[in-house]
This record gives sequence, structure tokens and C-alpha cells, in this order.
Amino acid sequence: MTPPPTLGKDYNTDFISCVSQPIYGTVNMSVTLYTSGSIPIKDIMWRKKKDKVVEWDEELLKPRAYPPFVDRVHLDVTSGNLTIFNLTSSDEEDYEVELSSITDTKFTLYVIEPLPFPTLNCTFTAENITVRCRIPENYSSHINLIKYSWNCFSEQCQNSTNSSEVSIKRESDLSQEIQCIISNPLSKQASSLVLATCVPDNSRHSFVIIAAVLFVVILAMFVWLYKRDFLKCGGERDRTEKEAINDRNSDPTSRLHPTP
Repeated sequence: MTPPPTLGKDYNTDFISCVSQPIYGTVNMSVTLYTSGSIPIKDIMWRKKKDKVVEWDEELLKPRAYPPFVDRVHLDVTSGNLTIFNLTSSDEEDYEVELSSITDTKFTLYVIEPLPFPTLNCTFTAENITVRCRIPENYSSHINLIKYSWNCFSEQCQNSTNSSEVSIKRESDLSQEIQCIISNPLSKQASSLVLATCVPDNSRHSFVIIAAVLFVVILAMFVWLYKRDFLKCGGERDRTEKEAINDRNSDPTSRLHPTP
């Protein structure tokens, strides 16, 4: 009985790959699609879906590119590798290559816009600070490929796996910084904030106001007590002097011996 065909690259017979390899490229940058390059190559044909991208055979002096890839591709005729320059979103598609009339490999090219910096915002409750990491609304390039991670001192932060928000206990050190990292298969970007900025202004100001009011009250009490004691002492001194004068006036001997 003839054994079933092996799923893999078989360069002795025609072969169509069942699985397309995902390849990622950045807008305005370049990407290279690599073939196996394990057999002698007599001719090469690259296609995007059914459309020709570039071809070459032994009779051609150089590879022939087709629109919209003219002057935007480089074909290595030794290996069959294809490099596409100045990538655009319209280049995103399924590609396949034939080497010596044998289908070698299929690719799915994803063209991604450069990642923006994420934005952080937060809310403050009685017990927790919740920090949210957001991607700008005007960015929509393969959002499904973006992953989130956090960098901070708290275990709550470290245990947040691919979550766009994290909660930190209120009693944590608010001088600490928390960082959100977004990433895709090509790059990553990060933004950070200090937890103290998450406390609402009125909450922060209330402590200042309370402290100021207490200071004014204490100062007023001190002034009042000081004035009260001063007036009390002054009154007693005046009364003592008046009594002394009255005593001298009533003593006959004081008239014979006046006070110098």
C-alpha cells in the first residue's frame, strides 16, 4: 500500500503549503520573506494572492517586477528571498512563492502602523487607585495584536497579565511611579505616571486647608490667652498701686515723712 504523503516541504513533487507563515512589517519600512532555498533554482515567481509581484528565470537578465511593486522589491535569485521596501497598508495580503515551478512557502503579511505612546488616567476611591492604560483613539492598526504589561512596585501590578488597567491599594507609597507598556510583534512603547497625581486636587487641597485652619485657630487662641493674661496682670498692678496710694494718704505719719 502506498504510504500517505508527508505534510512538509517536498521538493521532488509539487507541494502546496497548508499553513501560512505570519510575517509582520512596519509602514514605510521594509520586510523580507524568506524561502527554504534548499534546491537549485531555475525560476522564481512571487505572487500576492493571484497577482504577480516579481518573477525571474534563467533567460531573464534581471528580475521583472510588476505594479505596484516596481522599484520597491529586491529578489535574491540565489535564495528566492523577497524584500519589499516602503511598505504600505495595501501590501498586507497572502503571498506565495514558486521555486523551479514548485510551490515553496506561503506567507500572510501584516503591515502595522508604528505604535503610539499609551495614555494613562486614573481614579481614586476610599481604598484603591485604579490606573487605566489607553491607546489613542486615532490608532486602529491591528489592535488585536497589542499586549499590555505593567511595571511597578506592587504585586497587584506585577500580577496583572495583559490587562489594560490595574488597581493599587490606597495606603501604598504615592510617590512611586507606575508604568504601562504596550507591545506588538514588532515594537513596544511605554508611558508612566506618579501615583500621587491620581489623588483628586480637592482631596489634596483639603489637607492643606485643614492644616491652615488649625494653624489659624491655634494662633488665635494663643493671642487671646496672651491678651487675657496681660490685661489681668495689668489690672491687678493698677489696683495694687491705687491701694498703696490710699494707704499712704490715710496714714498720718506719711505726711511727716513724705516719700522721696
